[in-house]
Amino acid sequence: MTAPIDTAAGTHIPQQQGRASAAGGRRIVDRLRGSEKAAALSAAILSMTAFCVGMAAHGTYPFGPSTRAMNDLRHQYVPFHAHLWDLQHGAAKGDLLFNWQSGFGNGFLAEFFTYLSNPLSWITGLFPRQYVDFPVFLVSLLSIGLAAAAMTVFLGRLRPGSPWLRALLSTGYAVCGWTVLDASIVPMWMTGLVALPLLCIAVDDCLAGRRWVLGTVVFAVCWFANFYSAAMATLGAALVLLLRLFLSDTAWRDRARVLGRAVGMAATGLLLAAPAVLVPALANKQSQPTTSYVVDVTTGPLTYLGLLLPGSVPEPAAPNIFTGVLVLLLVLALPFQSRIRGRDRAAWLTLIVLTALSFVFSPTAKVWQGFTLPHGAPFRESFVLSGLLVMAAWICLAHAPRPRALLGGGALLTGLVLLTYSAQPVSSYALKGTVIGGVVVGALLVLHARGLGRGGRALVVSALALSVLVTTAYAVYGVQVVFDTARRSYNTTTTMSMLTTNVHRAAVENDDWPQSRVGVAPSLYVTNNDPLLLGVQSGGYYSSYLTKEAVTGLRELGIGYAMGGRNLWIPRDPFLNALMGVGTLLEPTSGPRVAARPVPSVPLVSLRAPGSDQAYGAPAGSVWANRQAALGAQVYTVPEIHYVKGPSAVRGANGWQLSPREAGKAWTGFTARCAPGDQAYLYAPALSGLSVATGSKPMSNSGRPPVVMSPVNPLGRVPADGKLQFAIGASQPNQVLPYDAVGCMAPKKFQDAVQALRATAPTRLDVGGHTVEAELPKGSTGTAVVATPAIQGWSCSVDGGASRAPVSYRGLLGVPLGEGADRIACSYSPPGLKAGLGGTGAGVLALAGVLIAGIVRRRRA
Repeated sequence: MTAPIDTAAGTHIPQQQGRASAAGGRRIVDRLRGSEKAAALSAAILSMTAFCVGMAAHGTYPFGPSTRAMNDLRHQYVPFHAHLWDLQHGAAKGDLLFNWQSGFGNGFLAEFFTYLSNPLSWITGLFPRQYVDFPVFLVSLLSIGLAAAAMTVFLGRLRPGSPWLRALLSTGYAVCGWTVLDASIVPMWMTGLVALPLLCIAVDDCLAGRRWVLGTVVFAVCWFANFYSAAMATLGAALVLLLRLFLSDTAWRDRARVLGRAVGMAATGLLLAAPAVLVPALANKQSQPTTSYVVDVTTGPLTYLGLLLPGSVPEPAAPNIFTGVLVLLLVLALPFQSRIRGRDRAAWLTLIVLTALSFVFSPTAKVWQGFTLPHGAPFRESFVLSGLLVMAAWICLAHAPRPRALLGGGALLTGLVLLTYSAQPVSSYALKGTVIGGVVVGALLVLHARGLGRGGRALVVSALALSVLVTTAYAVYGVQVVFDTARRSYNTTTTMSMLTTNVHRAAVENDDWPQSRVGVAPSLYVTNNDPLLLGVQSGGYYSSYLTKEAVTGLRELGIGYAMGGRNLWIPRDPFLNALMGVGTLLEPTSGPRVAARPVPSVPLVSLRAPGSDQAYGAPAGSVWANRQAALGAQVYTVPEIHYVKGPSAVRGANGWQLSPREAGKAWTGFTARCAPGDQAYLYAPALSGLSVATGSKPMSNSGRPPVVMSPVNPLGRVPADGKLQFAIGASQPNQVLPYDAVGCMAPKKFQDAVQALRATAPTRLDVGGHTVEAELPKGSTGTAVVATPAIQGWSCSVDGGASRAPVSYRGLLGVPLGEGADRIACSYSPPGLKAGLGGTGAGVLALAGVLIAGIVRRRRA
């Protein structure tokens, strides 16, 4: 084993010196280790306490009525954790590989690796399901504590010194601006906050030439917990390693050896976590592409500098990098810290500046984000810069800055406040906290530098700890105040909680899976992932991994969606629910109570006669034709639409060109003729406006292609004279009503078609977590159709024969039966899982080889 690298920045802890006895040396080491553990625990407690105090001071959940559930926390993370609760308690419809509940059935392993593989997420199962918001909060809170503890340990690797001072700086990292503003409401990102110091510890072991296997396992765990944030943390750890190698005074051969050791550690760790990387990567490749738009990462210089002040809140988005007054003052004092080599000071400050610039320059920003700028928060890597600031602050503090250096830092802090006090992100809370906190912290640091006795230093450190607690909590409080208005869009009152609980209870009480699904009416909307949150099985789903096949197939059957297809809506008409096997519909009654209404439904597995998908597909290309072909029966008529009154409607190439409605005036009126008693529906997916038939309630059409596509909406029952009258209120110019927008469904034909499919239902149906087995009537021909989208990953066999890929039967999973069959069996395997498990096997072999080689080498020695 080569000697450990010694760097000028103090990247190793010197060996114990002196002539103390072996027993005395062990006592000293044990005392030092005890202090290290106590300091790490203190950092965790201090950071979590400061975060909670700031939240409680404002009354933010779980300390008050103000919700923190913004955007995806409401619509994705809480529902996904509710589904995790169901998986833990055996109540989910599906397993880790497949989710039968959302979008009428989709793969789930990619979502698990992205949203739920953080080990802390599994505490969800320890709490009652109706309080799932609380363990989601705990995931973020405990991640803050772990990050503070890990950073406390790493700073000691970076430079020896007081563990208690390291704990105070680590609090600034754990409750940095990125944590408070971005990641605390995105619990999956919080793994990156923990991963950065852990990976820095692992590569520090590469510098010392030790614990390679343990470091590899650390890399694997971080990548498994969340590959996305772990990639950013890995890049940050690599920058720190390169800086330390650059500053070291050892031979280039030794530096290259360390670098090779670190690369091997990271590569082997990545192999071990290969499924957590490959499965989401392939799922993302196969997913519905979102609409393209340019993400702007540019940030003005004053805005960027203002974000160094604790409590600053940018609008629009900018890198949230503040780390507390203590860290900021020490970083600004670093240029004046003459006890550190000028080369070291210049290197750390240069790394900080270049990293900051890389966030706001598109080519380098793409590198941080995996070569594609995200559609949401564009500065998800900001925690890395916060970590670098804390490391630089510790380099300054560990070398015991003189009062002159601290005064220089105070002068720069004063200039920073004067320069940015009127910048957009700097609120009154940020100014007050920085000015008052800066004076107090600066005075305490000057006292600490005066060479006080042990008792005096202890008092100063205690006062510093109190100031860090107060200023950090105040920054959190200021952020909560600024963000409070934005959060009011999500109602977290008792009524909403009761509604969620009551719907879930009704779903459990009426569960008939797999004979049929329990669906929910759109009027019970709570989140974009209601099927997971409420425990039902419906078409609604919000996931970045919705496949192109699922979105296209369901859109052609009339489902609506937003976010370019990554947010499917719950169907608003009975046909799609029936086709997909929804046998019970939960509807609202008075207050938060719900009622369960049985509805006709096709079995989860049903038979279609040979060629029925073509025989009933007329008129070709319309949603009504697609529906008839999927059902295998003719149930719709498509009448001709006539303009009668109101704002002008002109015939165009694809439909009626509509004039926008005007306030207080009539809408554009149309008529169509259908059989009396038919149910009329409107499908104008690109239409933005309102539609209403005589005697019915207006329905919203919120089309905005390609981002939003409206679903099939009910118009009402056709009157006895067969004349359907309806009006369209276009909300924007250049709106088009397609000529085949209206479809009239004959209720009797529809019910007969459903009953016919129920008559040929499987004699036995067994649906597992990601499998379907069905025994069919003897000698069945045609196609067995499973009421789930035909996505990649399925394989099916007929009568125990060889497994083959199924076909798409008008977007649904179809199994051709040939000349006759009695049984089918289908199984789903996420694309990339087998290759990922192969990578894990290769990683295990590599680890085993290293361990065996080490044992052999030691025996020979």
